[in-house]
Amino acid sequence: MMTMIMMMTMRTKWKWITLKPRDIAEQECLDTSAHFLFKIHTELFMTGEDFLKAILFKDQKMHAQRYTDLQFLTDDEFQEILESAPAHNQETRGLFRALGRGAVISYPEYLFLVSILSKPRDHFLKTFQLIDVDSNWVLTKDEFELVEKLFSKRYCEDNIENTTLKVHFFKMDGTGVITFDDFVHFLDGLQKECLELEFNEYAKGSGQIQEKEFIELLLARTLLCEIEKDKYRGRISTRVDNDGGTGISFYQYTQFMNLLNDIHDLEISLRMFQIAKKPVTPEEFKRAVRVCTGTPLDDRMVKLTFKIFDEDGDGNLGHEEFMKVMKDRIRSRGTVDVQIPPKSWVAFRKCVHERMMISSG
Repeated sequence: MMTMIMMMTMRTKWKWITLKPRDIAEQECLDTSAHFLFKIHTELFMTGEDFLKAILFKDQKMHAQRYTDLQFLTDDEFQEILESAPAHNQETRGLFRALGRGAVISYPEYLFLVSILSKPRDHFLKTFQLIDVDSNWVLTKDEFELVEKLFSKRYCEDNIENTTLKVHFFKMDGTGVITFDDFVHFLDGLQKECLELEFNEYAKGSGQIQEKEFIELLLARTLLCEIEKDKYRGRISTRVDNDGGTGISFYQYTQFMNLLNDIHDLEISLRMFQIAKKPVTPEEFKRAVRVCTGTPLDDRMVKLTFKIFDEDGDGNLGHEEFMKVMKDRIRSRGTVDVQIPPKSWVAFRKCVHERMMISSG
């Protein structure tokens, strides 16, 4: 059920609304996968449940039941939702699922989270340092709202004083702060939550997926055409091995997808083999993964990787194919066809630079 919250210019009413296809066709739609609709004098919000649906499910027809009738939310009810937000130091498994419909997430926050999810883990530090204007290794509400303002430029008239995410990070009164470790913990949890939902969509309660389902998950949000995807599907169906009928656990799936967090280092390692004109064997690939990530990749996933990306069946990795698919995957990890306003990060970096110059002066 896709529910959104619209804050009208009236101060006494909050609306839970649904965007019908005709509304999207008639108005400026900034992100069709998320079904966001912005107007000059209104602001839309998503619930926690809908945030996950918007970034995970490409086929919106599968989720037509998300539409619901217009409902009204009083100021007291809105306040109650904000007060129910857990503190960032409170361990919550599956934060956005736990919030369900009891959350208000703004469009600028949605854009910010999506932009982070589509970056490898080594970008978390760079992002944190950009937001942390005074370089004291903690983020304040004011610093977070600087990002929000830049992402909301053109789309929102004013920042809302509080949202579920702001209360989660900075408490209801805005006096809280988050450290870099808090920031990383939150983003790691969000990435894991997205992977878990994605995996469970195919596992259907069994706790495992098969190889054919794994390849569909891997290729689902790449830019490959169907002909290219069929090439990889064909390798899975025609290359028989002893592990072919063994299911893939969530741990194994997560371990493989976590390669995306160190994809740049892994690319450099694999390119060294290319420069030296040496083949990448399963043993060499496994060693490269261990060096780059600090964790050995499960043998089952190493075999499956070569089953998919061994171009000619000679037992060596086609690392150009592998990197192409993985890079495509990371650009859309946790996201579906999301268009981040191209000037947002440019404006943000410029603003931060100016603020730092003022502070140092």
